[in-house]
Amino acid sequence: MAHKLLDITPTPDVLVALTRTPISPLDALSELIDNAIDSFHAAEIAGEASPVRHVVIEVPGLSKVERGEGVIRVRDTGPGLSEQHIANAMRAGYTSKNHFDNLGLFGMGFNIATGKLGKVTQVISARAGDAHAIRVTLDLPELVRRGTFEVTAEEIEKPAGLEHGTIVEIRGWWPNGDANHGFIREVARMPKATLRDRIGRRYATMLRGDSERDIRVTLNGELCRAFEHCVWSEKRFVERSKYGKIPALIRIDEELGRSRRCLYDGVDFRGAEICPRCGRAESREIPQRVHGWIGIQRFDDKDDYGIDLVRNGRAIRTNEKEAFFVHVDPVTGKTEREYPIDGQYGRIIGEIHLDHVPVDFQKQNFQTATEEWASAIALLRQGSLLPSKWPEGHINDSPISLLYQGYRRVRNFGRADMYMGVYNSAKQKAERIPRDVEKDFYQKFLQRQPGYYDDARWWDLVEQANEPPIEELPECPACAFQNLKDAETCVGCGVVLIGRSCLNADCRRIILRSETSCPHCGADQNPEVRFPWRCAVCQADNKPAQDRCGTCGSPEGTPHPADTDVLRQRSEILPSLGASSLVVTLGNGKQTSPLDVIVHTVYQPIIAAYRRPPVPLVTEIRPGVLTVFVDLTHPIFASSGLRAEYLIAAEAAQYIYQLHPEMHGKPGHTVAVLTTELLMQGWGEAVTDNPDTVREDIRQLFSDIIGRILDAPNASDFYDELPEADQLAMAKEMISAGVDLAELGTLKNGGYLKYCSRDAITDFFGKYPISWYGGRVWSDPWPSEAELGTVVAGKLQDDLRLKYLRCLQDCASYLRYEQPEQLLVIRARAAVQFLSSKLS
Repeated sequence: MAHKLLDITPTPDVLVALTRTPISPLDALSELIDNAIDSFHAAEIAGEASPVRHVVIEVPGLSKVERGEGVIRVRDTGPGLSEQHIANAMRAGYTSKNHFDNLGLFGMGFNIATGKLGKVTQVISARAGDAHAIRVTLDLPELVRRGTFEVTAEEIEKPAGLEHGTIVEIRGWWPNGDANHGFIREVARMPKATLRDRIGRRYATMLRGDSERDIRVTLNGELCRAFEHCVWSEKRFVERSKYGKIPALIRIDEELGRSRRCLYDGVDFRGAEICPRCGRAESREIPQRVHGWIGIQRFDDKDDYGIDLVRNGRAIRTNEKEAFFVHVDPVTGKTEREYPIDGQYGRIIGEIHLDHVPVDFQKQNFQTATEEWASAIALLRQGSLLPSKWPEGHINDSPISLLYQGYRRVRNFGRADMYMGVYNSAKQKAERIPRDVEKDFYQKFLQRQPGYYDDARWWDLVEQANEPPIEELPECPACAFQNLKDAETCVGCGVVLIGRSCLNADCRRIILRSETSCPHCGADQNPEVRFPWRCAVCQADNKPAQDRCGTCGSPEGTPHPADTDVLRQRSEILPSLGASSLVVTLGNGKQTSPLDVIVHTVYQPIIAAYRRPPVPLVTEIRPGVLTVFVDLTHPIFASSGLRAEYLIAAEAAQYIYQLHPEMHGKPGHTVAVLTTELLMQGWGEAVTDNPDTVREDIRQLFSDIIGRILDAPNASDFYDELPEADQLAMAKEMISAGVDLAELGTLKNGGYLKYCSRDAITDFFGKYPISWYGGRVWSDPWPSEAELGTVVAGKLQDDLRLKYLRCLQDCASYLRYEQPEQLLVIRARAAVQFLSSKLS
């Protein structure tokens, strides 16, 4: 049978089809930058290293593009290309022989990037030893018209200033109606400062000289500056009982192995003499090295956290979260987010280099199905981050897990959780610094100001968070003697420091602020004019002579118990229930203004109306901000299991609904629909109770409690009252922990409590609650008989003890269930959330 060779060379239409590949404007420019960087590397390998490694980019403005004018130009200071190299650059599907060191592969990536931007691509390249330059023009519409892949290489005079290097120019924007029409507009209208910042993030390691491929990149004449992570120094750390000191920055440099791979297709030889795929013998030994660092950002953020994954100095993935913070069950395949779980804000960041792991041809992601990827991720995070899911006897001591165990919570501001705070003298404890302060610090970090670029000033706010401020001692203006802040007269000279004028018009001499009568003229300084008044508590009208309301008995001037100023004094902010920058797209396509929701948890029931049952929450409305005061002990949460997040989201939805009356009656503009969108956007997975995370939070709660009661009064009395079963359980726990039982005598004053069961700890509270309040464990004060009287104080003490005891019992009993019903999960979540918010 006769044989005939068939020509299956593709038509130029294939090149046009390639330009339809979806990529971003940054990806298109990056392809051209990658190829310029590769030219520097190739010259270095050839012994002709470029003294200046500079990539110059020019992008036209939107007005030029709208007129069909302008050009995109990318120039490098490399050694230049030969005719063959230019031909390879423009050949669809061509791949460089070096499979491992290059960023750009020319071929597909080059064709897609240039063809996506414009119809005509021109490459001009010159080499130092040549008297001329080479120019090749690729006109896609013309190639399609002629039906041939052939292009002409012209010898031209070297353009002024181009002794060596390569220029890629793209012009001729695609017309209206073409699939690529408008792509160049996306590039042109992007703010140039934003484009420089994004280039600075993608090529950060090379721009700041952290890799062997240091370069300079300018865009429209201005330098692209390398992105820098705002990470704590590696000398900072937290301490955890199970893990010891955990530094805020962990450096990684591990070689997982070596493999001999084909230079043509990258296939592992696996001991063979030739490539099992292509049969060629040329190969190279590739180290499977994972290096870089992971650490803790100096602030937490809803989006700006995660790990940057870098290949050959170019970031492939930035702020990668799924690979490190989402666990995939190896049996069921079910995915579960493990960080952050206490809120929506994270602060674990890093920069990891995976030069040996292959990427897809568009360099938008690593090939995650490869063995190289799996082994690298196993080194960095191993399995689940939740201790409750670790196999018995196993500890996940991977770098990601260590940071997770040390820094997952941001509850104890100061050294405990290594977060900036400020001391609140009224509450006598640290509270979170305002986010505006964080933003100001970060701007100074970007400006490289000393103390802000390094973490010295940031660390000051960590160390000082739990320290009361030094009391101010104002100087006397007369004698400069330093007096106490509230001193009304100077101790040194007797001059009045804090005074007022006498109310007697004939006297008007300066007297002490506290004087009830003038020492000079004897005039009364507290004249009283009485008027009829309305009680703010029950709205009843009262006569001037009445000091107390005749209806409800409240003293005159008592504010309404649900007044937001009153609630603000009787509450504290609970960040985990709040949300920031909520934006909803309405049915007309317009987006709402950003909305912040700040949530306070109150210390006592909220009485919104006299003789009416307490309400679960009250909302204060200001433009762009909702402040919600919520009673987490309200029966709607404690008994029915309804999550507070649902009601908070409904309040925000009602606010947005009323704010847009023009949408009333339109499909989809209902409080229910808005609530759903806000709930998922602002609280997301936090409203889905997970049995394991609830169990882990309960264990952490009891761990926090035990650390606070080891020196509690009555601990020795409680030891003598321990039932035999609890004593046996305690002894077993001590033996398991490697403690000599002979030491028990020295632990009876409280040290034994760390080995008691959760039920025993709960019983200790039930019998001796008073020492737990006022700051030892709970921030709430213990009702005082001296202030309130025996009857009232006794009733409040019983109520306070019973409320906390029931929550502790719910938490302790929950740990006994392996597969709790959903109602038990909800109830336990409400209990642990309430108790955690009350920790001092």
